Amino acid sequence: MTVDELTLEILAERALSQFDSKRLVEWSINVLQLGYESENLYVLAGLDFDSTEEREEYFWKSIEDLKVDIERTNGELIDKYALTIATKVIEKKISIDYAFSQMLKIVSASDYDSRYIAFYEIDEDLDYLKYDNSVLFNSGLSLSNYKDYILEEFKIFLEMERLKIPKDGRNKSYCENCKNLTVPVSKNKYSFKKPHKHIMWCCSLCGSEKLLFNSNHSVKRIIIDKYKQNYA
Repeated sequence: MTVDELTLEILAERALSQFDSKRLVEWSINVLQLGYESENLYVLAGLDFDSTEEREEYFWKSIEDLKVDIERTNGELIDKYALTIATKVIEKKISIDYAFSQMLKIVSASDYDSRYIAFYEIDEDLDYLKYDNSVLFNSGLSLSNYKDYILEEFKIFLEMERLKIPKDGRNKSYCENCKNLTVPVSKNKYSFKKPHKHIMWCCSLCGSEKLLFNSNHSVKRIIIDKYKQNYA
């Protein structure tokens, strides 16, 4: 691991959850083991029993010594960390369970940003599968395939991020009738049985109700392929 990767990881931990400042001491020791040296790094490495304020002071001095390029805002930091987590799990450098747990922290820290919301929906469906043997969002998910399913979600997420597919492009559904990506529209449907009125989602192009929604991995792959054809 490089000093940039170590620093990104420690700053992400600091932003995402309750943080023990002793991790800053561990960071300094890891950086020293990479061959970097500075007086502030050595001081920080010896602050096992000192205050958080003192550790923080020498951490930021060490960052200046190393000239590490850090993100300016928590939002930028979280975005970069999410890409790092996705890359590492795909390259089998970290476990799927660990990567998934970190993405759930990212979902919360980002105020449920739509780019990350799929991981929250998978977590919700895993709870439903355990207690009700049903899903709300991910029809292809099961307790036996959840690791493969999450890994595929990471691959899709990383590809969409690298292609910079905008939010409105990611939120489309696929119409099985006219074979187009579409933004669903609602329509009222009536029946003789109660409740007499139902609200249905249908294709904005042909009116069909035969829609696959964008939580479906095959729909996400269609979105990626169409974007590549039109913009890549």
